[in-house]
Amino acid sequence: MQLDLNHFQAALIFALLSSIVLGIVTKNSTRDRVRYGARCFGWFIVALFGIGWFMHFLHG
Repeated sequence: MQLDLNHFQAALIFALLSSIVLGIVTKNSTRDRVRYGARCFGWFIVALFGIGWFMHFLHG
């Protein structure tokens, strides 16, 4: 079985899994873990689009 992911899909999966791990290892209560994981995921997505637009304008 072979996964055929484009760059955006791979970045979303990375952001999701990284956010889950960061939420689990950095916070103590379940509520704090969920909130921190969601916040990290949001910032990953903002960074993904921000860097993508920067590269778009850089390369024209």
